[in-house]
Amino acid sequence: MGDKKKKILLLSDDIRTNTGVATQSKELIWGTIDHYDWVQLAGKPIHQEAGKVLDMSELVKKDTKVEDAYLKLYPISGYGNEQVLFAIITIEKPDAILHFTDPRSWIWLYEIEHQIRDRIPLTYLNIWDDLPYPLWNKPYYNSCDALFAISKQTYNINKWVLGPENCIEIDGSFDKDGNLIKENIKNA
Repeated sequence: MGDKKKKILLLSDDIRTNTGVATQSKELIWGTIDHYDWVQLAGKPIHQEAGKVLDMSELVKKDTKVEDAYLKLYPISGYGNEQVLFAIITIEKPDAILHFTDPRSWIWLYEIEHQIRDRIPLTYLNIWDDLPYPLWNKPYYNSCDALFAISKQTYNINKWVLGPENCIEIDGSFDKDGNLIKENIKNA
């Protein structure tokens, strides 16, 4: 048996829906399933499967040929709440949370960020490719342990919103355990 993979709890649109966030979330999972185990709080405005737990591991194994693929979905109507989040954290014991969608739909998440970050890192994958600069998102960005940009344009906008002293650039790779190789970090 190989090394245990780290588990990530993804907070985003249900990967089985056809939103842009859902499509990119699925691509992210499928593209990294060989390195990470995944759990998703799978949001949808009105979810017919809310309250269920769906083990998607066999589907991912079939699609990706990754034998130790792990993916569970926790469907929810809307974008979740504190009770559901902490229940999933207790059950799944993720190593990190990755939030991916408009933070203004997840205000409850950022209101409890200190409770979350005391347990596990809260990270955010964001997309912002046009002006105006999203200064209204600054408090949400500051509530995260890491802010990942989906493009160079988003990265540049993040630097403008947060100030370049608060951004780092990763130029390199990660070790076999998913940890950043420190010499690959430089000041932005």
